[in-house]
Amino acid sequence: MTDVWKKTIRDVVFLILGGFAYYLFNRFTGLGIPCAFHEITGLPCPSCGISHMFIHIFSLDFKSAFYDNQFLFFTWPLIAIEIVYLFYRTLESKKDLPRWNFFAIIIFGTLLGIFGVLRIICHWY
Repeated sequence: MTDVWKKTIRDVVFLILGGFAYYLFNRFTGLGIPCAFHEITGLPCPSCGISHMFIHIFSLDFKSAFYDNQFLFFTWPLIAIEIVYLFYRTLESKKDLPRWNFFAIIIFGTLLGIFGVLRIICHWY
């Protein structure tokens, strides 16, 4: 196994352990990272509910996880794959991302923005 793969695996393990530590902290204290957008406006942002979503996923309560954040419920595996790809790509070749990856990120960001707008509109009604 090359050093690049070892570093990528190490970084991914640290991300997973950090997420699990946050899950345990949140689960036992009830404290979480507040959403600045929600605190200021009182409206949900596109990523509001992600902490609760993962807590429900870890508890195998997928129905509640879906209602916490519908868009990220389906797309978080893609985000995880993208993060691993970015770690590998920056460590392995130190090259710019391919054009298709930029387009994928732009499409994802656009869809997330549309979801956020629709979420705010639904919140008002």
